[in-house]
Amino acid sequence: MPKHGLDVTACEVFRFYKLVTLKGLIEPISMIVPRRSETYQEDIYPMTAGTEPALSANDWLSGINRGTVPSSWK
Repeated sequence: MPKHGLDVTACEVFRFYKLVTLKGLIEPISMIVPRRSETYQEDIYPMTAGTEPALSANDWLSGINRGTVPSSWK
């Protein structure tokens, strides 16, 4: 599961998918940090690679390398 698909209001930090072969199912299993508040918890969600490209196609073809553009999960 990509990081952008997690439920930040439930403090979900990871999601696994378990295969149940006997029933032919895929069961999602969430890893949730127990917190009292259901608001955004900035301390458990660090900056991550965003969806905005760091380079244009022409820059990349000319051999320029650049890191990803970080974005907040808020």
